[in-house]
Amino acid sequence: MKPSFLSGLCAAFLLATPCVTFAADGAEAVPVVESIPVDYPVRALREGRQGAVTILLIIGADGRSKSCAIASSSGHVDLDRAACQSALRLTGFPPVADGSDLRFMRKAEFRILE
Repeated sequence: MKPSFLSGLCAAFLLATPCVTFAADGAEAVPVVESIPVDYPVRALREGRQGAVTILLIIGADGRSKSCAIASSSGHVDLDRAACQSALRLTGFPPVADGSDLRFMRKAEFRILE
């Protein structure tokens, strides 16, 4: 097994598909995030665990990451946790003028390249 490394750390990315963003009232909004880097948990890498996680990330009206929930689990708690922890560390979202939260669905794939 050969992991892919990014700056010395094995990484995965939250992919932009499906890439639909909705405002709190259900109206479609413009996507703000295209991809999110996620660190591959060392133990999962060592044990050869792989999987895909779909998360729901909520950005508050102030532009800060507010919460993350697992919409579809990878089947491995540490991969699910790594996807949410990385998503919650994101910064730089603009405040929302109407005071509503933004919701983003993203998929994180953890794969070890052979």
